[in-house]
Amino acid sequence: MKLRTKITLLSSVLVMTILLFVDVTVHLLFVKIATRNEREVLQNKWTEIIAETGSAMILKNAWGPELKDELSGDTILRVFDQQSRLLYEVSRQSRFKLGDIRFDPSQSSQLTDVQGHKILVIHLPVLSPEGNQEGALEIVEKWDALENNLNILDTILVTSTTGAMLLSLVGSTILANAILLPISSSIQTMQEIERSLKFKKIPARTHNQDELSQMTATFNRMMDRLEESFQSQQQFVSDASHELNTTLMIIEGYANMLRRWGTRDEDIYKESIESIYEETQRMRTMTQQLLTLASSQQKEPEPYERIELIGCCQQVIAHFKPVHDRQITIFTDEKEIWIDANLAKINQLLVILLDNALKYSSAPIEILLSTDEKDVHIRVKDYGIGIPVGEVKRVFESSC
Repeated sequence: MKLRTKITLLSSVLVMTILLFVDVTVHLLFVKIATRNEREVLQNKWTEIIAETGSAMILKNAWGPELKDELSGDTILRVFDQQSRLLYEVSRQSRFKLGDIRFDPSQSSQLTDVQGHKILVIHLPVLSPEGNQEGALEIVEKWDALENNLNILDTILVTSTTGAMLLSLVGSTILANAILLPISSSIQTMQEIERSLKFKKIPARTHNQDELSQMTATFNRMMDRLEESFQSQQQFVSDASHELNTTLMIIEGYANMLRRWGTRDEDIYKESIESIYEETQRMRTMTQQLLTLASSQQKEPEPYERIELIGCCQQVIAHFKPVHDRQITIFTDEKEIWIDANLAKINQLLVILLDNALKYSSAPIEILLSTDEKDVHIRVKDYGIGIPVGEVKRVFESSC
C-alpha cells in the first residue's frame, strides 16, 4: 500500500471515528436534556394538581371533571396505595397498554420503550395534610414529540456526518498530496541520480523549515559530501596514475642503464640500483595511500617533517636525468631552505610539475626557489606551449 493511500485512509478513519463519537454524544445529551426538561414540567404541573385536589380525594377517585381536561390522549394516570397496590387508573383515550410498565416507587422518573414508543414515567407521592405519605401517583405519557425530534436529529446527524466524511476523504487526499509532493520530488531526483550517475540536489524550500525541508537539506548536504569525496578520489587516482607512470619511466630508464653499462661501470650500477630502490619505495607509499583511500573516507592529517627543500629538488631532478636528457637548473639565493611539510606530497608535487614541463616543452627547465618572511615559493618555469588564459583558473582540476 502506498504512503499516500495510508495517509488518506488513516486520516479519514480518524475523522470518521471522531464524528461518530460526536454524533452519539449529541444524541445522548439531547435525550438527557429533553427528558429532564419534560420531567420538570410534568412534576411541577401535577404537584400543583395534587396540592389543590387533596390526598383524600385522590385516593377515593373523587377527581373533578377538570381532571380529564389535564390529560392528553397519550397520558395515563395511575394511583397506588401505601402497599403499592393499584387503586385505579384514569385516561382519556389511551393508545397503548401498560402491561410492560412495572410500578417502582423507588424511582422518581424513568424513560422506557413500550411497543416501540418512548414512554416517560413519573412517580409523585400523595401526602396527607400532616405530611405523611398515603400513596403514590404515577403519570405515564407517550412521548411522541421526543420520537419526532430524535428522528429529525438523527437525520441531520447522519446527513451532516456523511457529508463531513466525504469532505474528509477529499481533504485527506489533498493533505496527502501536499505532504508527499516534496517526497515525490526527492524520489524523482534520487532516481535521476541513479540513472545518470551524476550528483544532483533537491530544490530546497527556503520559506519553510518543517521536517521535509530538514530532510531535503540533509540530503543536499550528503550529496555535497559524496560529490566532494568522489572528486577527491578522482583527483587522487589521476595524480597517482600520473606519478606511477613517471616512476615506472624512471625505473625503466635506470633498468636500461643497468642493461647497457651496469656490468662495466660500478658507479652507474650503484646509482641505478639506489634509484630503482627509491622509486619502488615511492610506489609502495602510493599503493598504501590507495589502500587507505579505499578502506576509509576519513581525512586524517598528513604527518609533517623537517625538509631541506633544495636537496629535495636536486633528488627529484636526479631521478629524471636517466629518462630525459634535458637540462633542469635550480635558481635560488639561499644555501639551504628548511620547511615543515609532508615529504611524499612535496615529491609528488615536484614530479607532476617537472613531468608536465618535460612533456610540453623542449627547452631547458628552471626551478626558482625563494623565501619571504612567512612563505616559501616554488616555481617551475618552462618555455613550452603554455596554458590558455581561460584555462588558468582550472589548472588544479582533475584531468580525468
